[in-house]
Amino acid sequence: MRMLSKCLFALAAAGAAAALLLDLDADASAPAKPPEPPAIVGVAPAVATSFAPRHWAPGSVISRDDARVASEQGGRIVRIAEVGTRLRSGDALAVLDDTALRLREREAAANLGRIQSQLDLATRQEARYAQLAAQQNIARAQHDQLQADRDMLAQERASAEATLAQIRHQRSQMVVRAPFPGMVVERLAQAGEYLSAGDAVARLVDTDDLEVRVRAPVDLARHLRLGGGVLLRVAGAESENAISALVPVGDEASRQLELRIGMASLRLPVGTAVEVGLPSESEREVLAVPRDAVILRREGSFVLRVDAAGKAERIAVETGARLDGLVEVQGDLQAGDRLIVRGGERVQPGQTVAIQDLVQATALR
Repeated sequence: MRMLSKCLFALAAAGAAAALLLDLDADASAPAKPPEPPAIVGVAPAVATSFAPRHWAPGSVISRDDARVASEQGGRIVRIAEVGTRLRSGDALAVLDDTALRLREREAAANLGRIQSQLDLATRQEARYAQLAAQQNIARAQHDQLQADRDMLAQERASAEATLAQIRHQRSQMVVRAPFPGMVVERLAQAGEYLSAGDAVARLVDTDDLEVRVRAPVDLARHLRLGGGVLLRVAGAESENAISALVPVGDEASRQLELRIGMASLRLPVGTAVEVGLPSESEREVLAVPRDAVILRREGSFVLRVDAAGKAERIAVETGARLDGLVEVQGDLQAGDRLIVRGGERVQPGQTVAIQDLVQATALR
């Protein structure tokens, strides 16, 4: 029995050894696995730059001249400009019925003519009486009375002239004129309606002289100055403009102050929503990388740097402020390091990469 067990054990050991030799032969005869091709990526350098972090606040495009133009006189509207009409300064915005004033003007003119005739007569009489008084043919008191009558008529003429000028001025105000060039954007009264003095006729907006109104936290006041540069962002496009007005008075409820931004290089409709980038900290020198170079994971942020051998290496970083597509970072990086910005999602540390132009590598993302 013992002999049988030993024989079986020897046979099993021999079979295992034979199987192992067969496996080794199979591995030796199998073809070698080809190396993985290099990953195609796009790179951009880390840069040392001046960084001024910004606070982005919502703003609106407004007109510097936007008014509800009112009538200085009362009257029935005869004609009013249509919405969309572009007017120059002084053009007629609305015309009121001036029939009553025209009649008063004729009456005042007739009264002035009557007083002028009386004054002419009194002047001639005073001249004759002056000769008689010089010859002592009349009493001096008579001559003095004629002089007083003549002077009173002169004053009445001055009063009549003032009354006539006032009526004519009122007639001129029956035409409501544009106080500045602009476009009629809303009619607040219609033809045939009666206006009282001070009633608004239409809204006039100058669509050429524009600026941006924005409110910012009062804490930013120390970083803001008249003429200082800010960024305007509209539909993803950014442009630099200057602060044209700064009101350093904060609202007690919101703790915000108001700014006006000039729009010399932009032409946008009034009411357009914009974002305004205001400086929130003093300018400082930092190391920055393109925003697309930073890879965010739960365990932390990192970038993939391409070394001199053309291999990717993972560098942990801490991110800071962002500006103009760049991100402030702190880590084992130097200005000029090549960082993967396209195709890095599939690259593993130590993997060989092939660098392509960014225009070609954009399609890899």
